[in-house]
Amino acid sequence: MALCGDNHKGLIDRINRIEGQVRGLRKMVEEDRNCFDTLKQVAATGGAIRSLGMVILEDHLKGCVSRAARDNDSSEDLIHQVIELFNKFSK
Repeated sequence: MALCGDNHKGLIDRINRIEGQVRGLRKMVEEDRNCFDTLKQVAATGGAIRSLGMVILEDHLKGCVSRAARDNDSSEDLIHQVIELFNKFSK
């Protein structure tokens, strides 16, 4: 199944920024930067990844899940899938 949203460029832009943040983290470790600054960057990177996940999750709920519920496509499987996603994002 394909991604539900149609803003693939926006997702790619977010992923590119995250890749830049991860490269920045690597450089900070290689340069032996202080822990505080490095941890702030780790938190920012983690937040960016969570934000990306939430955008994709929202698109999934508005698109795929909504469409499947409307069409009555295996609603029990759909509910289990949504619960699984929320469990993964709540950790």
